[in-house]
Amino acid sequence: MKKRILTVTVLICLVFTTTAQKNKHQKPAFTIEQQTNLAVKKLTIALDLSESQQKKMYPLLLVALTNKQNMMQERKANKGQKTELSADALYDKMIQRMDQQISYQKRVKAVLNEEQYTDWHKIQMHMLREQNHQKPASKKAEHQGKKGHS
Repeated sequence: MKKRILTVTVLICLVFTTTAQKNKHQKPAFTIEQQTNLAVKKLTIALDLSESQQKKMYPLLLVALTNKQNMMQERKANKGQKTELSADALYDKMIQRMDQQISYQKRVKAVLNEEQYTDWHKIQMHMLREQNHQKPASKKAEHQGKKGHS
């Protein structure tokens, strides 16, 4: 009887722990317009944008966030499929993405003054470094597992 009670208690604790962890990382689902407004406000705070700069940045950020969301949706749609891109297809995809980034960077540079652009570029590089250093827990576990088997 004591073993059953202990087993049930452990199971209940596990259920609550996993539920709490799932809810902890849940982000609100903002629309693209809401995300764009928030991004413009954040840039305004960080770079002290004028009203005209805010109005010029809105469409740039709207396009960038729309592209980002489309890429994420495409990734989610292809998640279950194990399709490998050929080297040429992967190269073309990377070139297209980099061309988009270069174009976005040029348009931002046209809106911001030199000091603001320098600060914006530093922020972008910092975010990129942080993003590259963060790995999902499942990827870390896979990587650690591979180390142990080598």
